[in-house]
Amino acid sequence: MPGAAMRPAGAAAPPPAPTVGLLAAEQGSRLERLGAAGVALLLGAAYIAVSSALIAYNKYLIDHERFPFAVPLVLMHTAFCSAASAALYVLRPSLFPSLTDPDRRVVVDRSLMCKGAIPIGFFFAGQLVLSNTAYLHSSVSFLQMLKEANLAIVYLLSLAFALEKFNWWSARMLLLVAVFTGMTIHGELNFSITGFAIQGLSQCFECLKIVLQAMLLSSAGRKLDALTYVMLVMPICFMVLLALLGALHLIGPGQDILRTPHREDLAAWWPHLAANTLLAFTLNVVIALFVKQSSAIAFLLAGIVKDAMIVISAAVFLRETITPLQAVGFALQLGTITVYSLVKTFPDHFEQGVLLGLGAMLCGRGPQAAKKAAQEAREYGSVEGGERAS
Repeated sequence: MPGAAMRPAGAAAPPPAPTVGLLAAEQGSRLERLGAAGVALLLGAAYIAVSSALIAYNKYLIDHERFPFAVPLVLMHTAFCSAASAALYVLRPSLFPSLTDPDRRVVVDRSLMCKGAIPIGFFFAGQLVLSNTAYLHSSVSFLQMLKEANLAIVYLLSLAFALEKFNWWSARMLLLVAVFTGMTIHGELNFSITGFAIQGLSQCFECLKIVLQAMLLSSAGRKLDALTYVMLVMPICFMVLLALLGALHLIGPGQDILRTPHREDLAAWWPHLAANTLLAFTLNVVIALFVKQSSAIAFLLAGIVKDAMIVISAAVFLRETITPLQAVGFALQLGTITVYSLVKTFPDHFEQGVLLGLGAMLCGRGPQAAKKAAQEAREYGSVEGGERAS
């Protein structure tokens, strides 16, 4: 045919051009992935912002000149979260896959409540009250630095309850976390032994709660989504706190610890209490959506960034003093916790070493890429050694 290009005999035919439909499908899939990544990024930013804002707001309210009553404040949080999560379940049951999804359904029976929800609710209530009471005596930044030691406490409790097997690498990493936490304590200018003791007890409650959660999930194979967890645990926290508030009215609270308000206090501060309670529930919803939309590594790294932002915002907006020793200790805490958490969460990436595993994860490569990089490094080393020997 005139003007047609001649193909030599025996030459392979060119591959067919992709159809318009295939290109459109690929572009649509790419846009969908970008959209999902954008939503996850926004939810991660919202998680960091709302969590930091709630802690700063609690610190503002829990003050001797404002509303220094931790038990009533947390009681309002748990009451509203219980009611709002129940209403959300009626309106949008799909947000509670542990109760509505046949593939992920968890049976809420007596065993789950007695061995899981009730003891977890008790320790959760104690953690919330004590952590907010600590604001009366210590700064937000100092308390947040102390919280980073939770990783070591949880590991020790997990060993005691046979949830973890001892290994020297984990022990060394968590010993570093303890040492760096000691640096932040040593650098605190306005150290309060009362605040330190209250926060320490709060962290013990929190770590016991975490270990109980792990025991419940590992023994029964159950996994609760964030909002189902809130709907089950928050009413128990409310009942525990209501009983505590009644006991405080009967026996009388201490002068500074576990104080109770008068009617005038509630009347004066109710707008702030309502806004603070709404913010607390918003945080639970944001966490649930973020967990649903993000990966494990995204949630882990967002938690590290959140801890850093809490300390930074306390220094900027609350005018809290952070000494150079504390800044260095806190940075080392976060770095060590990040490496430890990544290795525990993604062990396959780190089979060839921590540095190669971190490099592979930062570059977005899988565990096979880390193994290949390690093999190439060994081959390069053997060739280089042979050249030097010759």
